[in-house]
Amino acid sequence: MKRKSRGMDRLIAFFIVGAMVLIILAILMGSYFLGFIGFLKVMGVEYESYWAIYLFLFFIFVFGFIAFFKGTRFFNEECQTE
Repeated sequence: MKRKSRGMDRLIAFFIVGAMVLIILAILMGSYFLGFIGFLKVMGVEYESYWAIYLFLFFIFVFGFIAFFKGTRFFNEECQTE
């Protein structure tokens, strides 16, 4: 019986790992999104659509990402040499 090539094995492994990562990210982001919707419902907040909440959370992530890295050495102007 002839064995498959190593390239095919690596391709299958890459596909499986990539699918697992995508599934994990989908579960995490979905639970965060649905948890936030539940929090808003408990607090009595009304909203236009799910897209409005999605955009709000997206901008919170973007601004939080920028604020996080702005406080690190990477963006600190004092640490840059001329």
